[in-house]
Amino acid sequence: MSAVFIQGNQVYLRALSQDDATPAYLSWINDPETTRGLVTGHFPSNLQSLKDYINSVTGNRDKVMLAICDLNTGQHIGNIKLDQFDWISGTCELGILIGSVEHRGKGIGAEVCSLVVSYAFERLNLRKILLAVYASNPGAIRAYEKAGFAEEARLREHVYSAGSYTDKIYMSVFRN
Repeated sequence: MSAVFIQGNQVYLRALSQDDATPAYLSWINDPETTRGLVTGHFPSNLQSLKDYINSVTGNRDKVMLAICDLNTGQHIGNIKLDQFDWISGTCELGILIGSVEHRGKGIGAEVCSLVVSYAFERLNLRKILLAVYASNPGAIRAYEKAGFAEEARLREHVYSAGSYTDKIYMSVFRN
């Protein structure tokens, strides 16, 4: 294990690094199925643009980007981020990508969200975390609910995804 920042039962989180700019990571962000419901993935990426992105988030205090790694193998399987910080109001937004297909559907998303929520509340002294998810992604919604998130707002038929318009759901969790 390298430079563990937060450890869970199935995974550990560490800072994202240039070493993570691999063909595997590139394949995640170029795969329409993996990026369905994410801000990324609408335009093709290459290794250089991936390295540039990693460079832009490394050490950036406006964005906390962590690599999700399998606890047993150390394999980089995805990322989770906190951004859009409002330090006055004590809020931020969360985003997650489980890129490794074989690691999906195993409760890792819920575990990682719970770990990062605890970090945000206990170490960053935030009071609320917001995320957006598409209604067409019930697995993600269940994972967020397991991590304590609840629906706060719904924008009906707001986003075009996989050939149709779907609702964009805002979910949040409060420190208390």
